[in-house]
Amino acid sequence: MGHPVQSDTEQNVTAYDWAGMAGGIRAAFSLPGLVMACSFIGFGALIHDVDFPLLAGVATIPLIWALPGQVLFVTMWQSGVALPLIAAAVSLTAVRLLPMTIGVLAQVRLKQASRVPEFLLGHFTAVTIWVLSLTSLRNIPVNRQLPWLVGLGTALMASMMLVVPFGYYLADSLPPTLAAAMVFFTPAFFLLSLFAGAIWRFDYAAIVLGCVMLPIARHYAPDFDLLIAGVGGGTLAFICLRPRRKGLLK
Repeated sequence: MGHPVQSDTEQNVTAYDWAGMAGGIRAAFSLPGLVMACSFIGFGALIHDVDFPLLAGVATIPLIWALPGQVLFVTMWQSGVALPLIAAAVSLTAVRLLPMTIGVLAQVRLKQASRVPEFLLGHFTAVTIWVLSLTSLRNIPVNRQLPWLVGLGTALMASMMLVVPFGYYLADSLPPTLAAAMVFFTPAFFLLSLFAGAIWRFDYAAIVLGCVMLPIARHYAPDFDLLIAGVGGGTLAFICLRPRRKGLLK
């Protein structure tokens, strides 16, 4: 589901309007932000249970900014794995975000504008940013879209740094099963958002096929399971439904 074709006026815009950041900051305090907060409360409880230092756990937010990578970092550190191996493993978990980052930057970048803000947005881009870039940018002027996402990412990151200590100190009062389950709020939100944003039968087929392929990929290649399931499911859906693409509307 793409954005409308830009008008000639929009294509000639050469500078970002940073007033758009305010809208992104407001958008952080919505359902997606609440779901993310629940996940990070679970993360705070996790680092408490494994005796990981609170300040170090909070530091993983701006440094890694992807909950699966943060959980992996904490659990591997607690297990005594060497730092270079932890860095390599965390980097592998970030591979799945590369297509999302490319897609987001391709949507919002201005060809004649400075490239520096793109590096900042690239660091912020994860599941929630990607989902909201697909669903919330349609009515935002093109020169405010990147600042809107930067504002969203800044507000989310700052909020999660405050939420983690809350989960850390609540850990003793949270049932262990609930604390563990809260970490999965964000992936669950991501899956539901994909279905909510689907327009074509092709979209639904890609999601379903990816879900079917995930446990198979998990068994044979656990380090690349999400990448294999996503690329494989999308490719199969494209091959199977492309010949009938003119009749795929719901």
